Amino acid sequence: MGLYAAFSFLTRIPLPYIELDQKHITRSLPFFPVVGAVIGTLLAGVDLLLKRSIPAPALACLFVVCETIVTGGLHVDGFADTMDGLFCGKERDKKLEVMKDSRLGAYGAMGVVLLLLLKYSAILSIHQELRTRLLIVFPVISRWMMTCAITFFPYLREKGLGRAFNENKSSMMFVLSTFFALMIVFTVAGIEGIKTAFLTFVSGLLFSLYIFRQLGGMTGDTYGAVNEFSEIAALYFYLIFLGQWSA
Repeated sequence: MGLYAAFSFLTRIPLPYIELDQKHITRSLPFFPVVGAVIGTLLAGVDLLLKRSIPAPALACLFVVCETIVTGGLHVDGFADTMDGLFCGKERDKKLEVMKDSRLGAYGAMGVVLLLLLKYSAILSIHQELRTRLLIVFPVISRWMMTCAITFFPYLREKGLGRAFNENKSSMMFVLSTFFALMIVFTVAGIEGIKTAFLTFVSGLLFSLYIFRQLGGMTGDTYGAVNEFSEIAALYFYLIFLGQWSA
């Protein structure tokens, strides 16, 4: 049931309705990287089907669109709200109020544009023969970082989607998530994948600490922001370690 809950909350993949209680939601945390692996496998499948039929720039754009469709844009929305809050120049309570506002601000809009451009350019830059590994690995690492943010940082709001993951959480949840994430990453991408995971963890942790310093804790929006930031970090670190780019 933990795996089912993870898919229900992190994707828009159609699943039969099952009522979930608090125990099932909390137990979903270790399976976040597994959900990332499924998302990555779907992207890799698109790559295998279309790489000989569609030019690389169009295909790179399609990958970004497909991931957004599979996740429902949930994490991108959280990233936009977080950017609006963090850079609004107000005190902590005002930042949280801005993040709760459903309207998109200037910093959120700029953040999303830059986010999508960074994803697109990184995927476009990878050598075609090595792209499949990257497509599988980067969603795994980013969702592993989400479990870190959920497990080790306090949740701020009294209500919200993120509150459900914070009841009865424990460090063991992150240990299991780490096991799944590193096992998948090493199997798919070898030592370059492990190095990518390590540096993404460091950078994602620093980003999480920055959020904590600004807001005093996490919200559902900042979980999405951590995921998106970590996706970008994983994409570019993998490119650096691999050292093989398309012309």
